[in-house]
Amino acid sequence: MRRILLIMLVVFSSNVLASTPACYSSHGGYCQYTGKVSKIYINSGNLILIYFETAMPVENALEAGITITNGHAGAYRVSDNPDFAKLFYSTALAAQASKRNVILQLRGSESGYLRFDRIWLNE
Repeated sequence: MRRILLIMLVVFSSNVLASTPACYSSHGGYCQYTGKVSKIYINSGNLILIYFETAMPVENALEAGITITNGHAGAYRVSDNPDFAKLFYSTALAAQASKRNVILQLRGSESGYLRFDRIWLNE
């Protein structure tokens, strides 16, 4: 019985730390996500996507004055600032590899996704 409880605790505890991105109208409107990086994507069009563990309903972004069509990830166009994009991508990879939580702030939109502009890597 203890073994079953321990297994259930381990399986379900990782999802407790993730939160759906929340959006705020203050400071010009922004959204924030705290949780794990579930998937990282980059394509030949220079678009980076960082996927959330818990998708955000697209309507929530409207609370911050941001129009998006997809709430599963945050995006960034590498060509906008290649140095920042490389640093961001490597930080997100480190977070994913170490299974550590990040805090992402997202302002505006890029290709229908929230556009991220900063990252914190928690201990």
